Amino acid sequence: MKKILNIIITIFILIFSFYYTHIISIYIKNQDFIMQKIINNKDKFEIQAIDAIIDNDTIIPGKSAKKVNIEASYKKMKRVNKYTESLYVFDYKLPDISLKNNYDKLIISGNPINKNISILVKLNDLEILKKLKDNKSLNFILNESFINENYYDLKNISNNIVILENTNLINLDIIDYCYSLSFNSYCTIYNKYTIKPNFITNNYFYNTYKYIENGSILAYNIINESNINDLSNIITYIKTLNYHIVSLDELIKE
Repeated sequence: MKKILNIIITIFILIFSFYYTHIISIYIKNQDFIMQKIINNKDKFEIQAIDAIIDNDTIIPGKSAKKVNIEASYKKMKRVNKYTESLYVFDYKLPDISLKNNYDKLIISGNPINKNISILVKLNDLEILKKLKDNKSLNFILNESFINENYYDLKNISNNIVILENTNLINLDIIDYCYSLSFNSYCTIYNKYTIKPNFITNNYFYNTYKYIENGSILAYNIINESNINDLSNIITYIKTLNYHIVSLDELIKE
């Protein structure tokens, strides 16, 4: 009996020792200058989630919550033994109302909290596409036959490819989004998001200025060299308004 009691006491002491060591370790860590700086400054970097806005058949993406992962941030900074803001580690959580899996909704804008816009370029000429593809923020509106005929060229570009929604699409591996001109057709069956861009077909500068706002999705027809120059001037003009031109992937990212 005495032997069993000694074993129980030893186990208890070991458990208490581990617990006490853990508490002391946490206390010492929390007194560390780096840990204190992380905790005191984390509110500068954290963002509350913003729900997506759903209005009937349309949706405007929300924004994920951004929280500092205190332990992971501390470990990274402790390796260099210096408080460094670029080494913060973050955890993200989607908003309660999210774009995720809402393929039956029509995306009419990016989240207006950011001064981002997306440009969609509608074209039907491979040479024009080759001249524009190095601008990774541009998104290309292409028709089905163009995609089928130039499949291997298109596999090698990183720009988003957008196609008019229909029910007989192939080559879905290179199609990123659908677009719609109405409010009653979607690419739900392909698990692709559908965009409703604002097409600007005349008075490019005036109408760009008229319609541009945070989250805008603007589309232009590009059919010749003159249009390419117009587009270049429009991009320069948009940048003077302090907007960031981003890909659709970035625009709708929550």
